[in-house]
Amino acid sequence: MIGIVIATHSDFAQGLKNACEMIAGKQESLEAVCFDGDEQLLDLGERIKAVSSGFDQCIYVVDMLNATPFNACLLAIAQTDNMIIAGASLPLLIELCIKRQGYEGTAEQLANEILESSKDYVAIRHSRDVFNG
Repeated sequence: MIGIVIATHSDFAQGLKNACEMIAGKQESLEAVCFDGDEQLLDLGERIKAVSSGFDQCIYVVDMLNATPFNACLLAIAQTDNMIIAGASLPLLIELCIKRQGYEGTAEQLANEILESSKDYVAIRHSRDVFNG
């Protein structure tokens, strides 16, 4: 099974993990790494690398592109075929957890599938669209 590491600012990663497991059930090979702002980039990268060391393949889910958790994950994926998805959200994480069950492709293929479908997670609605009037 492809492992998942959620790495975010503050305790957002743990909150996403908790909410995902509330909806999709207890998940194996799902780790949360919270960045509190005081940790050095290299130390955070080593911590992220350590929690994912048991995974043959891993997808890292981060909150923001090019921010510290993203850069720390870049350090963790050096010399691997693992992938990072930026823009963490609960729907994205739930879909990722469900699709990886029995998935026979690579982490890169799964990450690309999730990226393609993620455009369905964000929508704009107006009350007139919901209540017709």
